Amino acid sequence: MMLSYIKSQGTSEQQSYWLGKAAEGNFIAAYAQTELGHGSNVRGLETTATLDVKTQEWEIHSPTL
Repeated sequence: MMLSYIKSQGTSEQQSYWLGKAAEGNFIAAYAQTELGHGSNVRGLETTATLDVKTQEWEIHSPTL
């Protein structure tokens, strides 16, 4: 899972550095996801992100704390 996030969220420089190392098996990595109201229960995640087109900013909403 971690590599898909490097591909989608990483800069070109980060992708060049880490994806090459991953292909060679030269490092150990871990992936973690959490939410205030649910910890690491990925199925229970409720947080949403909505793009405000006017400001080009994301509004993050987490209903359960």
